[in-house]
Amino acid sequence: MLMKFSFAVVGFFAIFTSVVYAKDLEVESIYRLGMTVENLKEIGNSAKNYTALKNSKFQVIDIQQDGSQYIVQFTKIYKSKNELYASANWVIYEKAYILPKQIKNVDITNVSKISLTGLSAGPLIVPFKFRLNDESLSGDAEVGVYAGVTFEPGCTKSNWCFRITPLVSAGISQVSVTDGTGVKNKSAATIAAGFLITNWANLNIGLIYGQDRIGDSNWEHEGKGWLSFMIGWQL
Repeated sequence: MLMKFSFAVVGFFAIFTSVVYAKDLEVESIYRLGMTVENLKEIGNSAKNYTALKNSKFQVIDIQQDGSQYIVQFTKIYKSKNELYASANWVIYEKAYILPKQIKNVDITNVSKISLTGLSAGPLIVPFKFRLNDESLSGDAEVGVYAGVTFEPGCTKSNWCFRITPLVSAGISQVSVTDGTGVKNKSAATIAAGFLITNWANLNIGLIYGQDRIGDSNWEHEGKGWLSFMIGWQL
């Protein structure tokens, strides 16, 4: 299985996610259909053609021995009122369909993305922070982990789709602390929360709010809020 990683290339933090393209679709896995497919055949009913709109979700329930066709069931179905599909027979739930691997010279595995909804977690790196109490930009880097839940609310009849992940994070930051003898680097415990939007026309957008604590109430940033943001592209 080939994994394409995405990360921030502009902004203040990097959060590593993955978009998975399978060499072959896997049985029991759920995918987003990357193109509108017509002329699907229902198992046991070869006399009628069916249409599945782009971004509909399907689960692979079987693969033919030669790998040329998948047997699928649709778990999320979209329909279009566009006059181009006025005569379309849309796929329906609980029916099984034959999905060819090659459609109009397009390999279905190259345009179908695995559906990444549900719990998610990974590393979080924050190299810069905008501190709200004095409106300063600091290089007090954080390395931590995040956990969240990914939803796909943006899949619509207009054929675009994005994921949103509300998340929380914990980690360790190296912060600069001024005392009577100068500036020292100390370790701080960091907690943060925010959200990440991915797969929006291959664009990733995120915003994080957090706080650092070194256990010293005299530190000017002790428990004070900071912001970090991300703009990135799928690579």
